[in-house]
Amino acid sequence: MIETFFTVDGTFGPEEIKEKGSRFISYLYPVESKEAADAVITGLRKKYYDSTHVCFAYRLGKGEELYVRFNDDGEPSGTAGLPIYNEIKSKGYFNVLVAVVRYFGGVKLGTGGLTRAYGQAAAKVLNISKQITIHIKQKISLSFPFHFTGEIMQIVNRFSLDILKQEYSADGIHMQLDVSVGKIDEVTKLVIERSSGKITPAIEIPGAA
Repeated sequence: MIETFFTVDGTFGPEEIKEKGSRFISYLYPVESKEAADAVITGLRKKYYDSTHVCFAYRLGKGEELYVRFNDDGEPSGTAGLPIYNEIKSKGYFNVLVAVVRYFGGVKLGTGGLTRAYGQAAAKVLNISKQITIHIKQKISLSFPFHFTGEIMQIVNRFSLDILKQEYSADGIHMQLDVSVGKIDEVTKLVIERSSGKITPAIEIPGAA
């Protein structure tokens, strides 16, 4: 079970390298969706409207790849987006976008030269980034009579759980908690034990109706 993954929580760049007159300007962004990544690319293309190419790659997921996209933006196939992606992957990052803007300097670099230049530009901005570790969490919900409140709060405090929702009714309390995936089994078992089987936490499946 994947419990954590690496990403960044801020934008890095611009960083720049030069190769035979061409300029390669790189940026790194945190993104969590295709739409967010596409919006960043649209903004960069407007900002660098006079550039020759705006190439990019992004990798989405939480510890495993759910979606990957890379784009050469007119450069020879496989010479821009793929080396950028490979640098992201070698860093172990998820939910990030790296874009490299090129201004052509008048001298063709060839496929090998382009691959190296785009890879180096991506690596340069990735290497100045600050890595953060995200703990993957899952929501669980439980309903219990008022007299179990003390037991439940002891568990909440013991595991430093985030209470996302707490609703009251005549029958008691309905609570939604955010739990690290690596602790779900332990938390669930403890709730059942402390309540003598009277409370059964329900694990919420993301995207379920």
